[in-house]
Amino acid sequence: MFPARSLAEELLARGYRVALACDSRGLKYFDGMGQVDIHVLSSGTYRPGLMGKIGFVLPLLKGYAQAMLLVRKLKPAIAVGFGGYPSAPPLWAAQHSRIRTILHEQNAILGLANILLIGRARTLALSWNPTQGIKAKYLRKIEVTGNPVRADISALAHQPYPIIGSKVNILIVGGSQGAAVFSDVVPKAFAALPGTLKHSIRIVQQARADKIDEVRAFYAEHGFDAEVQTFFSDMPERLKAAHFLITRSGASTVAELATAGRPALYVPYPWNRDNQQVFNANAVVTVGGGWMIEEKNLTVDALKDALIPLLMNPDLLTRAAAAAKTVGQPEAARLMADIVLRDLPQN
Repeated sequence: MFPARSLAEELLARGYRVALACDSRGLKYFDGMGQVDIHVLSSGTYRPGLMGKIGFVLPLLKGYAQAMLLVRKLKPAIAVGFGGYPSAPPLWAAQHSRIRTILHEQNAILGLANILLIGRARTLALSWNPTQGIKAKYLRKIEVTGNPVRADISALAHQPYPIIGSKVNILIVGGSQGAAVFSDVVPKAFAALPGTLKHSIRIVQQARADKIDEVRAFYAEHGFDAEVQTFFSDMPERLKAAHFLITRSGASTVAELATAGRPALYVPYPWNRDNQQVFNANAVVTVGGGWMIEEKNLTVDALKDALIPLLMNPDLLTRAAAAAKTVGQPEAARLMADIVLRDLPQN
């Protein structure tokens, strides 16, 4: 949803009319966009098994019917999809109505929705080059734009990495609701650090509501300088102050950290169908902009051993920050808007 919002804001700034379509889960990402019509369509969530497949397909078919009515009402000049199952119904409806379509792939591996839609799309914009899973016959459709990020995150690309003083500021976030494994493993790994290193960090951590009291009590018991919340409404400011992150490697997260030039230890979400978060993390890790530990290997000792050299030699963080920024794309929203306007039908 963040890339869709970023593109919408860029097009609005250029004087174009924009409408947004998403499922009910996406509404929370468009707060403050009262000038835009937002349409909620039905979509499915993929689950294994026969009943899971039925429960996935039927809502998508309903969403397609809703989208066909919406397309006939709005008569859009062009439709842009950002992947994920909710993008399929409106993009299919647009394609079947002979409306030009553009796809954007956030992840470093092509997702199922875009695989199904690419045949009739004019352009496939990529966040990462290379992106896995693209057939050779579609390579002519590719444009590399990066992944559009929020303007307040993009602004961090033009600011220096914060100087590391007496403490390293560590930010731990685990997706929209936090990751339970972070609440279980991360505090214990910090507590296992050598005594001098324990006092060299300041911790800001997102924790789930059912874990927050436990995490706060643990940090207080061990004398850490720590702040724990279930949600941070000021994430750009938190990211600006951070020297290092421990986080999932969702597409928007990785794009934001690369744009801002912030090194991270990535722990990919392990239950994606195509393991997309591993590919996302690798896109930054391979250039030296971060590190990765898969969740199955995220033990207290493994995390402690990864942290010790970074805290003992903060220059490693500074160098990784510079490397991460080399794959950041702060102009992604502008580049996406340029492609949209280029592909508009000429009347």
